[in-house]
Amino acid sequence: MIDTFERFLDRALEVLVVLCFVTILGIVITLCGLRYVFNTSITGANELITVLFVYTTAIGAALAIGRREHISIVAFIDRLDIRRRRWADIFGLLSLAVLNIAVCAYGLVWIDTTGNFLMPSTELPRVVAQFSIPLGSGLSVLYSIFALRRVFVENPPKSGIKT
Repeated sequence: MIDTFERFLDRALEVLVVLCFVTILGIVITLCGLRYVFNTSITGANELITVLFVYTTAIGAALAIGRREHISIVAFIDRLDIRRRRWADIFGLLSLAVLNIAVCAYGLVWIDTTGNFLMPSTELPRVVAQFSIPLGSGLSVLYSIFALRRVFVENPPKSGIKT
């Protein structure tokens, strides 16, 4: 059941990231055409591109944790035996989870403090962009838990990064 939910979440987030990238590409192409052909632009489009990029980064980072493709230095871990490698994986995943819990908590405080201010071009509340921080951090915690579950259920991976 958890594996099914994780696969569904993976697929849904992958589709969301692709849609964000396609939207970014479409806006950039449209802006270039408007700028060079008609000497005009769309107000707020650059701000929207930035917001979409931040969301793709936050969601993509969480997906990377779930796939064990996050940044890690494995030169030392690769030399450990299976048992110690498993403990290193557990420590690393717990560290990621704790760090992302803190980022999520501080992100919510930040949103509470400044989230009602408006963005200059689109005049949308800043919470629209700022919510990417607790969303990405929360998803990262969830994927850390999924990965920890796999460490306890399956054999530990040979290294911290898939090859």
